Amino acid sequence: MKKTTYLLLAMTALVVLLVSACGGSAAPATQAAAPVEVVATQAAPVDAVAPTAAPVQSFAAACQAAASCAAPAVVDTVASDRYCVEKVPYQNILVDDGVTFEVLDPSTLTCVDNGTMADGKHVVECHGKESWKTEVKFTNTACSGASLTTGTDQCQEGLGYDAAQNCCAPVTAGDASSVTITVNMGECIN
Repeated sequence: MKKTTYLLLAMTALVVLLVSACGGSAAPATQAAAPVEVVATQAAPVDAVAPTAAPVQSFAAACQAAASCAAPAVVDTVASDRYCVEKVPYQNILVDDGVTFEVLDPSTLTCVDNGTMADGKHVVECHGKESWKTEVKFTNTACSGASLTTGTDQCQEGLGYDAAQNCCAPVTAGDASSVTITVNMGECIN
């Protein structure tokens, strides 16, 4: 029975040590709580208005830069690269998706997107007068401000709102997204 008594005393001592170690933040029972003193204060006037903060401006998110806003990578054509069909010279120009074109002198040159693809690019087929040079303007529509609305409170200054994507994108100045090339029509021999 002596072993059981020692075992119970040892367990009791261990429990007391654990309780005292873990419960160190509790106030001892012998301390009395300090009396609370109530002090009357002057009430704030009813007509005082708390200052209000100005509303925070919230803008639409920035558009993801999925497409590059660089001018299309097209260069002047070389007259010797032409091919002829019934003595009419043709030049093919390869452009990426989203690139539009405008013939600056339509009386001497006609260009159309012929609906075919080569090397993952659209084929713009131009034909016109033999031994003639005409300029064509190519524009990257991915970054043109045509689809962006400016002057709204949805975007910061210098950005336009794209309603289709519900985001803000930079408004390009001038023709930063365009390039004008010279289409050199060669001569058809035979």
